[in-house]
Amino acid sequence: MSETSPDAPLDFEALVVALLPLGPYHAALEPMVADLARIAALNTQLNTAFRRIAERSGFPEGAVHREHLAEDAEAVGTFFEYVHFASPSFLGSVGEWPLVGERPLAGTASGGARD
Repeated sequence: MSETSPDAPLDFEALVVALLPLGPYHAALEPMVADLARIAALNTQLNTAFRRIAERSGFPEGAVHREHLAEDAEAVGTFFEYVHFASPSFLGSVGEWPLVGERPLAGTASGGARD
């Protein structure tokens, strides 16, 4: 495979769509594909990782499989995991979204004032 330039066009949105089913958070992240693609394109580490994955898989012609992630699996997996747990849908599922009213102080189980 040939080395791709960091400035070469890559359809990050299509690549995110191809990568999401490889991880456990795909259903929750699907509504955020455009945002995930924008972040991946703008972030130096993710941009590089996504480009290497695209090169290894022959994307967009080739399908993306787990083995194409190789050394980039951790960066991509951590990115998707972080966005999932910071997303309004997850925060809403644990009663932390929308942010209305007062929140307990961090580090206190009962929400009372710290000493």
